[in-house]
Amino acid sequence: MNQQQLENYLGELSKAVDEIEASEADKEALNILIFDIENQLANPVLEAQETPLAEQVDTLVSNFESEHPAVAGILNNIMITLTSMGI
Repeated sequence: MNQQQLENYLGELSKAVDEIEASEADKEALNILIFDIENQLANPVLEAQETPLAEQVDTLVSNFESEHPAVAGILNNIMITLTSMGI
């Protein structure tokens, strides 16, 4: 269930990235995160990243919470789900 929930959140985030007014660098950071998470889900035996995905998400939540609270909310849901999955 958690993986399906995470995939739903990633879909929401991808849609939000297309719709928000943000710098290209911010959008790129979100797209890279989406790619990294999808890659980890598709290849769970991959070596752990230098910075855990949940920590990367937490950093992005801080970056987006004031100007894009909806995106920060989606990111927070992703972080919680990643943590509960042990990723």
